Order: sequence, then structure tokens, then C-alpha cells
Amino acid sequence: MPLRDSVHPERGHAEATPFREDAERWYWAVLALSSAVFVALAASVLFWASADRLDVRAVNWVRRTAPDVLVDVMQVVTHGGSAVFLGPLAVLAGLLFIRRGRPGAAIFVVAAFAGSLLLSQGLKALFQRGRPELEDPFVQLTTYAFPSGHAFSAAATYGALALVLASAAVERRHRAGFLMSAAALIFVIGGSRVVLGRHYTLDVVAGTAGGVALVSALLLVLERSRRPGLRVELFPRNQQTQRPGLDS
Repeated sequence: MPLRDSVHPERGHAEATPFREDAERWYWAVLALSSAVFVALAASVLFWASADRLDVRAVNWVRRTAPDVLVDVMQVVTHGGSAVFLGPLAVLAGLLFIRRGRPGAAIFVVAAFAGSLLLSQGLKALFQRGRPELEDPFVQLTTYAFPSGHAFSAAATYGALALVLASAAVERRHRAGFLMSAAALIFVIGGSRVVLGRHYTLDVVAGTAGGVALVSALLLVLERSRRPGLRVELFPRNQQTQRPGLDS
């Protein structure tokens, strides 16, 4: 799959993109929307009893009706959102990007993982929502539930990595493949937390929204960096004119 660098530090500035002049506006818009979703879900958990009751019913219904084969698959898939898996993945990706002369991409992916881990744990301690109480749980967890750390880290890490790889891909179908694969993986990992009875649905959706917000915030920070090599240039306009390869 042909890839190319989307940032060229030696040129002193990131190349033009279809929305270069409006990049910060896009990032702010996504940050505002995802943050609003998170706040709305947090308010529902804290103050809307009906939403909380529906959340409890939903996780119990899923737990009762999920076929054994689905449960077995989800017990494997769910590890894709764990720190034990995502940590090494983020570090390896970061080292590869640094080797290819892309420090901004490296910082973006590693910071997405590390930030998601710290933020999710801090928010759990703030909201202190208990885990689902099931009659026959697969695993009894004593940590807090809101937001889902797996969903948060998966959305942030896979989202950041997919954006970097998609921006470096030459062909549109490859760019779409990276983004769709990441979205599917994030969805399945989040779903696994509900199927396994370790989170409520609102925990997972909030975690995903938090991960998206973090990615947007990181893009804003890197976009404002005074060092052009640290910017993460998304979807360069002249992708088709560059020769393949991560090295330029």
C-alpha cells in the first residue's frame, strides 16, 4: 500500500491541504461537538434517573441474550483496547514515525494514548460510577465505570494512528480503508465492554466521545506549534504528485 509523508520539516512549513486555512476551525468544531456529547452523557448519568435505568436494562438484556460464541469472540477483541496492547503499539508507531522523519506524527499518536489513559482514569475518579452488577458476571471489576477506559483509549489511539496513515496514503480507497478500519475496531472494542458486562452503554459512548475530543485537542496544539515539523498535516492536496513511501 503506497504511503507518503504528509509533513516535510525540511521545507520549513507544512504543505497546503484542502482545508489548510480552516484546519483549526475543523478541529475546534469536532472538539466542541465531542465535548458536548460527553457532557450530555455525564449529565444523564448523574442527574437523569430514567437514562440510568435504561442503561442498566440494556446491559442486562445484552448479557442475557448474547450467544456464547459472541462472548468468546469479545473476550479476545476487548484486549485491543487495553493499555497492555495499545501502549506498545503507540510506542512502536512513534518510533517508526521518528525514523521516517515525522516527529509530529510520533508525538500525536503517543500523546493520544498517554492522554487517554490519564484522562479516563481521572474522570473515573471524578464521576465514581459503579460497574454493572450482574448475577453471573464474567469478571468482577472493582474500579469505576464512567467513562470506559478501553473505549477512550481505543478511540484516541486508533483514531490518531488512522488519521496519520490515511493522510500518508496516496490512493483514496486506502485512505478510506484506514479510517473505516479504525472506526470498526473502535466500535467493536466498545461493544465488547457491554457484551462482557463490564460497562454500561453510556460509559462506552462517553469514552469514545472523550477519545475523539482528545484527538481534536492534540491536533489544535500541534497545529499551533512554532516548529512546522511538529504539525500533523491531514490529507495534503498534492498527494497524487508525490512519490510513494513514508520517506520523502
